[in-house]
Amino acid sequence: TISSRVILIIFSALVVSTVVCSGILIVLYSLYNGISPMPTSPKVKRQLLHVLSQNEIQGTICELGSGWGTLAFALARRFPKCRIIAYENSLVPYIYSQIYKLVIKTENLHIKQENFFNALLSEADVIVCYLSPDIMACLQPKLESELRQGTLVLTNTFALPSWIPQQTVEVEDLYGTKIYIYLNQNKI
Repeated sequence: TISSRVILIIFSALVVSTVVCSGILIVLYSLYNGISPMPTSPKVKRQLLHVLSQNEIQGTICELGSGWGTLAFALARRFPKCRIIAYENSLVPYIYSQIYKLVIKTENLHIKQENFFNALLSEADVIVCYLSPDIMACLQPKLESELRQGTLVLTNTFALPSWIPQQTVEVEDLYGTKIYIYLNQNKI
């Protein structure tokens, strides 16, 4: 019938429009942020969780630039007694994460659409991030000025420019991805 064809055409147009707008937003936010929302690979995620599990993790874990939330949700499941704060300012991955959170129902996960450079990180007991070298260089002074002594910092792939890691773990993946593990020594 004509009415079902019209409904199908309208629905198809809405889907195509949503996909196109989402793609444009991802590109614009990627240009603004200097990095696109890249998920942590499954092997790296497993290794990060393993490293964190070897420590007595309590309190607040902050993921800086949580993207699609794949690591944030894994952190929330692995550490149910911890408060997980995931910062993502890119609109499409943030909305995706919020919708996924409605399905998964992780009470200890708080997803914020906020640029982590505007957030106060002094409450963090653990920082986890997968960012570009340029962003890591900008992040380092913020961490030095805001983190408490003893805060654990794990970075995926890219190191903090002048911090010396306590440990570097090489993941057995195609790229030999490195996880840099730091213990903040600054006193604030």
